[in-house]
Amino acid sequence: MTMDSFDQLVQGRRSIRKYTKEIPSEDTILRMISCAAMAPSPSNSQVVRFIRIQSETVRNNLQLSLESGYQRFLKCAEGIQNGKRLRNRINVYKRYSDFIFAAPLLFAVGFDTGHSGFSKILHEAGVLEKDFRGPIDLDITVGLALKGFILKAETLGIGTCIVSAPFVFIEHMEAILGLTGISVRCLMTAGYPDETPTHMERKDPRDIYQVIS
Repeated sequence: MTMDSFDQLVQGRRSIRKYTKEIPSEDTILRMISCAAMAPSPSNSQVVRFIRIQSETVRNNLQLSLESGYQRFLKCAEGIQNGKRLRNRINVYKRYSDFIFAAPLLFAVGFDTGHSGFSKILHEAGVLEKDFRGPIDLDITVGLALKGFILKAETLGIGTCIVSAPFVFIEHMEAILGLTGISVRCLMTAGYPDETPTHMERKDPRDIYQVIS
C-alpha cells in the first residue's frame, strides 16, 4: 500500500506531553474545534462539548484532588498481596497524569446529558429495562470529535494528548469544574510540542480486520 498525505498525517501524529510555553491563539483553537464539530452524532444531536480549563484556581483544585486520590490509593496498597507491584502501577499512572497541569491548553471533553437517543426513548417509555446504548453511542461521538480535533491540530503544528488516567484519581470531576448537564469523558492537553516521541509499533491491519462470510 502506498501512503498519501492523509496516511502520513495519521501515522505521523504522536501523543505529546511536553510543550513550549507558547499558548495557541483563540483562532487556532476555534479552527480545531470547528473540525471536531463536523463529527457525526446520533440524529445530528451535536452533543459533544469542549471546555477549556483556563482558571488557575480550577487547575489547582483538580491537582489537589488528584494528589489526594493518589495518596489514598498508595495507602490502600499497603499490606496487600503484590502491594509493591500495585504501588509501582499507581506511581506510573500518577506520573502520566501530572503533566496535564503544565500544558498550555487543558480541555475537559464530554457530552450534553440532555440528549434523548433511541435507547433512552425506549427506556423512558418502559420498553427497555435500561438505556444501555445511549452512553455508548455518545462515547463514540466524543471519540469521533476528538479525532477531528487532534488531526486538525497536527496540520497546525499543535501537539495533543488525550488522557483518562486522572479520572481514577480525581473525585467529582464535574463538580470541581462547576459543570452541570455535561458528562466529562476525558481530558485533553494541547500546545506546541517540545518533544519528538519515537514511533510506537502498531498492529498490522490484517490483525484487526476480519470478514464474516
